[in-house]
Order: sequence, then C-alpha cells, then structure tokens
Amino acid sequence: MAATKSRTELLAATLTAGAGDTSSAWIDLSAIYGAIISIQLTNGGTGPTLPAQVEIEVANNYNAGVPTIPVELITVIGGVTIAGVYEWHVPIDLATAAVRINAGSNTGQDVVIAADISEVEGL
Repeated sequence: MAATKSRTELLAATLTAGAGDTSSAWIDLSAIYGAIISIQLTNGGTGPTLPAQVEIEVANNYNAGVPTIPVELITVIGGVTIAGVYEWHVPIDLATAAVRINAGSNTGQDVVIAADISEVEGL
C-alpha cells in the first residue's frame, strides 16, 4: 500500500540583505502522519557577509489558526560562497500540530530561498 502525500510551498522569496526575517504562514499538521520540509538557499554572484539562516518552529497544539507555545525545532545556516547552493531535508514528527519557517539574518548580499513541505496524508 502506498502512502498518500501532498506538497505545499512554504516560502519562495529573496531574503534582502540586512532586512528583517521573512516568515511562512503556519501550516496545520494536526490531521496528517508526518512531513518533511525541504529548504534550498542560493547565494548570488557575490556571497553574503553573514549567511542566511532558516529556523523551523513547531507547535504541539494548533487551535483556530493560532499555535500554542511554538518552539524552535532546528535552525539551518547557509554559507557565504559565491553562487553557493545549500540544501536540507528536515523530518517533522507526526506528533507536531503546526509548523512554520522564519528565514533571513543575511547581510551584505541578498539570498534566494525555496522551501516546501511534503505531508503524508494517508497510509
């Protein structure tokens, strides 16, 4: 029996150097069997002075679109290499009710982020 999965874009943006973080919307995971978040950071023709970071936040309760006690699951950090591409795949446990990402903290140059989530909806 094959699992039923679906993919949702979390964030596709340019992280402006020195600007505030960019956040995705909270994704309700309360009715699924786990997920994986895929993140790709791409530097431009000049690498950033400080690399971009992506924080994954999770919550164990999600009521009416509001997470209760969101906490940081993990932070991944890109690099400063010219035209560098950095990728991660982070599993999200089935006990997690909601997830979102916050990205930014790069200085000197912009960085492009592409992030999505693949959810296991049925077994």
